[in-house]
Amino acid sequence: MRDLIRIAVIGTTPGHRPASLQVHGDIAHIMTSMDVIDVLQQQFITAAQNDLMTRLTSGEIDTEAKKNKLIEAYINEL
Repeated sequence: MRDLIRIAVIGTTPGHRPASLQVHGDIAHIMTSMDVIDVLQQQFITAAQNDLMTRLTSGEIDTEAKKNKLIEAYINEL
């Protein structure tokens, strides 16, 4: 773990709020990458939901089997 953290800085905050923590090194890059992955995953889920609703509204998805097949494709893509 020590190889992942180059510097850890603990700062004070006004009032009785918790101290701030800044971490520098490979762990910071890993955490940032995880945040980006979370954002991209949420964008994909939103796009999939919009696509599903559009297809349901247009009548393209007219059976439960077609709906389930499309949802499975979304899950595989995710």
